[in-house]
Amino acid sequence: MIIQTRGDVIILKGALTENQWPSIRSAVSLLLESYPSGVVIDASELVEVTEAGAHTFLDASNFIQAQNARVVVSGLSDDILAEIRKVPGIRSQLVIAGSVDEARESIESGGAVPVSAKPGPRVLVPLIGAWEKALHFAAVEAAGRKAELHLLYVLVIPRNQPLGVPDPEQEHEAQHALTEAETMLHRSRVRVVKVTTRAREAVEGAAKYAAETKPDLLAVAYHKDNVIKGGANSSVVDILCHEVPGDVAIYCVNP
Repeated sequence: MIIQTRGDVIILKGALTENQWPSIRSAVSLLLESYPSGVVIDASELVEVTEAGAHTFLDASNFIQAQNARVVVSGLSDDILAEIRKVPGIRSQLVIAGSVDEARESIESGGAVPVSAKPGPRVLVPLIGAWEKALHFAAVEAAGRKAELHLLYVLVIPRNQPLGVPDPEQEHEAQHALTEAETMLHRSRVRVVKVTTRAREAVEGAAKYAAETKPDLLAVAYHKDNVIKGGANSSVVDILCHEVPGDVAIYCVNP
């Protein structure tokens, strides 16, 4: 089998008759240094995969899960995919796309935008709850703090699927919502940054993203009748207040 690299893509050619993951892993690790948002393994030119060769993808899925790496495999034919799925453990972990373009779209829309090592002030608005109501408050705060306003969309992925699995419909919804929110802020005179992340639950994803990127302020809005003691969203308050390191503003609005 031949392994080639081209930009952010690792191309596999020929017959995969034994576990080639050690060689592929070296290429993946090297490319992730240049493309930290994610890389693609293009398997469209594989002509055969044996049972031994299929274990390459088991080791790949274990690496992806252990390293939380953004690696998407594209171009697997139906016959080869059927052979790979015979290996226990692959079905629920390996992230697969139909083409290189589809894989790139998934990486671009499904991963959080890296934050610089020394960012300036930032206000974060997750697009959860009544997020439209939080935008004006957040824009005023961002202007006063001379901060960027980051809009965050959390793609919610079922627990029986890998976090990186392509989800074109939800990815389209994310871009639509982010663009809508950006348009609503066009008169605010603050710099808007649109970002996405993936999680099993929306509020948990927002809290984790905030814990990792440390914005100066996180602002959310909920309708008053939803934020009640012991109610469904009381846990939202607990999660955000306990896990987010910066200021948290929870804006309660009338329905």
